[in-house]
Amino acid sequence: MELYRPYSTGTIHAPVQVRSTGHYTVAKGWHDTPLVKPILELYWCVSGCGEFGSGESGWMLNPDEVCFYFPGDRHAIVACSATFDYWWLTVDGPGVKFLIDSFRLERRARPANPCPEELFLKLAREIRDLGRDGEYRAGATAYEILTLAMLPPAGEESGVIQRFKQLVEERYDNPELSVQSLSSALGIHRSTLTRLVSRHCGMPPQEYLTGFRLQIAMRMLHESAVSVKEIAEATGFRDQNYFGKVFLKYVGKTPTQMRGR
Repeated sequence: MELYRPYSTGTIHAPVQVRSTGHYTVAKGWHDTPLVKPILELYWCVSGCGEFGSGESGWMLNPDEVCFYFPGDRHAIVACSATFDYWWLTVDGPGVKFLIDSFRLERRARPANPCPEELFLKLAREIRDLGRDGEYRAGATAYEILTLAMLPPAGEESGVIQRFKQLVEERYDNPELSVQSLSSALGIHRSTLTRLVSRHCGMPPQEYLTGFRLQIAMRMLHESAVSVKEIAEATGFRDQNYFGKVFLKYVGKTPTQMRGR
């Protein structure tokens, strides 16, 4: 299956536009015609394996893995198993470089969860709709697929992360809660927790805890008449002054300014 938008520019002038999507099931030895393409392309393997090349570098794509070709790359794919089953999508536009940088995309294969085939089918239906509504929806679906591609696969590490988040949610109001107490509760070394949370959440555990506390504090400032001092105590900060300094550092306003906005 292959589905393409039949024009070079869209109707919504988005910074990133979905160009195409497709699903291939090919036999061993099949190869795609090597071409240099001006698009960002995502590949998600369902089963089998294939060899991907770009210039002098190359990699294998295996089940439940994703990889990318960047604009200007030479696309060269060879099926290496009895059957090679994968989905793909392409995007282009002036915002592609920002997308690559912000998601920290890499050409090489990386582990992912099983391919969300239902989302690719949804994307195909939306590309088939040539109206503006279809273009908006296709952009949203492609972004969802890209986000899922970058999430770490389910497993022991993700279980630790889920328990970490649950502990933060349950104990954030305790001023004694710290990275050390969280790692002890999880039965892992502090450095291990820092490494896992940084990799999965994009920030160290202390920053995650602080952000969670601030999120609760902001909601209380907006939705209640509770004093700033009481909010600081309720969200696990040592005292009102420290709460104010942290709030200003991360939010850019004092708690009082946030309440009066």
